[in-house]
Formats: sequence, structure tokens, C-alpha cells
Amino acid sequence: MDMQKNNITTITRRSIADNLTVSNLWYHGRLDEPDFLTRIFNLQEFSSTDGRYQDAAGDIRKHTVMNNDWEPDWVFTDARFNLMHCPDEKYLQFLCETIHPAVRSSESEVDKMLALYNKQLTRDGFEIVSADEISGRPIFKGSQRLDGAATLQAKKTEIKKYLNTAYINSKLTLMNEAVHKDTDLAIGTAKELLETVCKSILQQQGVTADKDWQLARLLKETTAALDFEPKKAAQAEKAATSVRQILAGLGTAIQGVAEMRNAYGSGHGKTADFQGLEPKYAKFIVGIIAEIAILLLATNGETAELVEASTIVEDLPF
Repeated sequence: MDMQKNNITTITRRSIADNLTVSNLWYHGRLDEPDFLTRIFNLQEFSSTDGRYQDAAGDIRKHTVMNNDWEPDWVFTDARFNLMHCPDEKYLQFLCETIHPAVRSSESEVDKMLALYNKQLTRDGFEIVSADEISGRPIFKGSQRLDGAATLQAKKTEIKKYLNTAYINSKLTLMNEAVHKDTDLAIGTAKELLETVCKSILQQQGVTADKDWQLARLLKETTAALDFEPKKAAQAEKAATSVRQILAGLGTAIQGVAEMRNAYGSGHGKTADFQGLEPKYAKFIVGIIAEIAILLLATNGETAELVEASTIVEDLPF
């Protein structure tokens, strides 16, 4: 779906505007209206509707800050910003800015507005999801609605709490976006992510990872280096035994991922008529890898220094 088109209908956009007004949820949050709009538009490039001013910056400040004589929802129908008909990408950017932490301090308002937006947007095949965070508060982005996208995005945010670098961010974004577009790339990138997590934790734990260790061995050494004993559970010793049994089973899951990656992942040459996996399998694998990564990082408990995964060499074993 082309984000430069306006697939989000006028009906949806009008409904969102009306609901905000009825709920007394002003789009600009704690900012005045010119300051908010400057986050998205260059107001000096827009003409003034008031002959006393040279551009939109002047007339908007006059009528929303100094006089406050425009209707609260004026921005949604102002032809200069064209929010009723602009491309989906620009409209979603506008909505996301209304719930940005710099704009809105009330978390309850953010939750209410996000629910309102997604209830309406889902009808047109779009949604707003958490994409990043700043000072522990989420930053949102709008996108085409894909099955499981919000869940994958939440996993990305969780992983970044412990291993937040440009390298990891790029891998997480690539992995999430590829699930529905390029399943081979999604599987290969998931493998790299878990390898990076294991190597980073091992380094922090003072364990030297052998360069010849494959992922199954990396995972085994990483789980051995961490303390998985439940601290507050009743019958802690019994719980610890159960946790260890589950962790041992992860090796089997990872071996399955290894075989899948060798057959369908992005590290190996393919014939011209090669057919990749269906997205549901890539989503399943990415979900497993992300959950394992979160468990390992949360158990480690501290931000780990990045150790990048080795470069994928074509047709080498996993």
C-alpha cells in the first residue's frame, strides 16, 4: 500500500477530528498551536489568511495564541495543511506528533488518543504503534496494518532497553519490516540478532566466545553463564529445575531455526525459481528469536556492550 496516497478516507479523518473535539483532547497538547505545527510544517512557507501577516506563522499565532478566536478544530479543515486529503504518511505523522512525549505529558491521554486513532485507522488498514522511546516514554509511528506488527514492535522496544545501539536498531527494524516482505531476510537477520545478543552477554560475563562456535553453542554457553534461578517463586529450587529444562529445550528450537535459515535464510545463494517461506513462518521464527533475546537480556539485567555478529559467509553451516 502506497503511503504517498490517501487511502485513509475522509470519513476516518473526520471521525478522528470530531472525537478529539468531543473529548476535549486538543491536538497540540501542552504546546501552543504554532509551536506544535512547526514540528511538522514550515509555517513560513504557507500563505496567511489574514492580510496583516506575511505567512501562516503570523496569522496562526494571532488567532490561536493572542486572540484565541478560531474554532478548536480549525487545523483539520485548513486547506493549507490539507489534513483531510493529504498523503497517508503526512497524516499519520501529524497524529503521531499529537502523542509525542514532548507534546503530551499525560500518559492517560496518550493511551486514550492512541486507542481512538487505531479504532478508526484499522478500518482503512492502518495503525499507529510504538516505534522507539525517549526517557522511558514511547515514540510512535504510523504504518500499514500487518498481522502481528504491533507485537513485533513491542519486542523491539523491550530488546532496546538492554542493547540499544545503531547496529541493533537497524537489525531490529530490518527484521520486523522483512517479516511480511522478504521472509528470507527476516530469518537471516533474526539469526544475526541472537548471535549478537549471546556474544554481547558473554563478553559482559567474562566468557570468551570461540570464533568457531555456532549459534547453538553460543546459546548454550550464554544460558550457562547466567543465573536463571527464580528469586521470589514458591519452591524456588523446583522452579529453577523447570526453568533449566525449558532452557535446554531452546537448543532444539534453535537447531530448527538453524536448519530453516540454511534452507531459506538470507546467507545462502538461491536458484532463480526459489520460493521463500510464507510470512506466517517468518513471523513465528522472528517471534521465537525475539523472545529468547529478551529473556537472555532481562536475566543478564544490565545494558550489554555490543559485540557484532560475524558476517554471514555463503553456504557455511549455521
